Amino acid sequence: MCTRRAEDTRLQHPTRTLVSLDAGIDEEIVRAALPATTDIQIVGVVRGVDESWTTLQETPAELLLIACTGYSEQALFLIASTVRERPGIPVVVLAHASPDGFLRRVFEVGADDVVRLPESPEQVNFALQKVLARKRAASSLGDNGNAPMICVLGPKGGTGKTVTTSNLAVALAQAGRSVSAVDLDLQFGDLALAMGVRPEKTMYDLVQSGGSLDSDKLNAYTMPHESGVRVLVAPTRPDQASSIGPEFLREVYPLLRATSDFVVLDSSPGFTPEVISAIDASTYVCMIGTLDTLSLKNTRLGLETLELMGYDPDRILLALNRADSRVGIGDEDVLAVVGRRPDVRIPSDVEVPRAVNEGTPIVLAKPDSSAAKAFRALAGEFLQREGHEPGPAKPGETRRSGSASGRGLIGSRRSRDDNGTNPETAQGDARKGLRLGSRRR
Repeated sequence: MCTRRAEDTRLQHPTRTLVSLDAGIDEEIVRAALPATTDIQIVGVVRGVDESWTTLQETPAELLLIACTGYSEQALFLIASTVRERPGIPVVVLAHASPDGFLRRVFEVGADDVVRLPESPEQVNFALQKVLARKRAASSLGDNGNAPMICVLGPKGGTGKTVTTSNLAVALAQAGRSVSAVDLDLQFGDLALAMGVRPEKTMYDLVQSGGSLDSDKLNAYTMPHESGVRVLVAPTRPDQASSIGPEFLREVYPLLRATSDFVVLDSSPGFTPEVISAIDASTYVCMIGTLDTLSLKNTRLGLETLELMGYDPDRILLALNRADSRVGIGDEDVLAVVGRRPDVRIPSDVEVPRAVNEGTPIVLAKPDSSAAKAFRALAGEFLQREGHEPGPAKPGETRRSGSASGRGLIGSRRSRDDNGTNPETAQGDARKGLRLGSRRR
């Protein structure tokens, strides 16, 4: 009872709100839109990014409103800085005469919502209360469950991200964990194909369904796999990808983490806004590379980008795919280029592309193969880091969900991350091509 009373008191407390005015915005238009209710307490109206940032550090603000006109780089900078340095504070943009491209960037850098001016104080207050409610719900979910989230990353396409994601997710499920997998390659996602899951409902369908998002609704749009993994499938058409942005995904992740033991994300190549958002929210990054000069160079650049983002290097795991390929590149060469040794080596295996064509992860199709053992070792790394005993699964033994998955899709398009293809034979002395000037970590 005491806890409930304390919660009620907290909910009734007015939200201390700081208003930042960008250069060029008409202050009268902004003040006319500010709600005059007991729910919102304006603690300051400040003009200029520098002054706003200083005031934000000195004022116990619980909500930041950024009012701007047109396309404002200064506003984007303030949003990004606040999201990075003060992640608990919701950020809402009051935009006047701003183009759609700017509004898209606002969400990409982390704003919680946008209100176009002029607008009535009642509608502005409604938008602010929605943002605050979402923030409280996310905080509550974080208290109730915060499962580790693994972002499988490979700056270069074709390194085996999708195959790694599917086998890692299933291997974790075989160890008795509840697992959710998300396909973040929004234009050309192949995770459903690699796992043999029929895309009866996709992320696009979830966005188009409208209304509020909760765990039950999200669960209804995840597709079950025979291993027990639930898959949030990417859109089936490239033109549908634009409807899904970082702001939507930031709502999805806490819900999945509150209802799963592990969440595994299959990212797209490159550092897109969706991938950057996923990295920021993830517990671990699993970087995938292969034994060729271009892949190793891009792996090094990917690790350097993570360092620039301030990502903890102790939470990055490097997996080297097709690690037994005889192309004249050894472990010392990998160390010289990438700056670290791989944590897990996944060997080439002709059974991997066959398993992909059948829509069955190799850990299920050929559990005794060398590749399957490597993927289970990869899952074991994450289990041990979370303080769990890996507990080897019996070959062929899986947890089954309520409905069978569609599998077999032979004759369909191959996964772009086909793991088991033989790399081209290196010409000449491959080590000469590895002198990329990389610094050691």
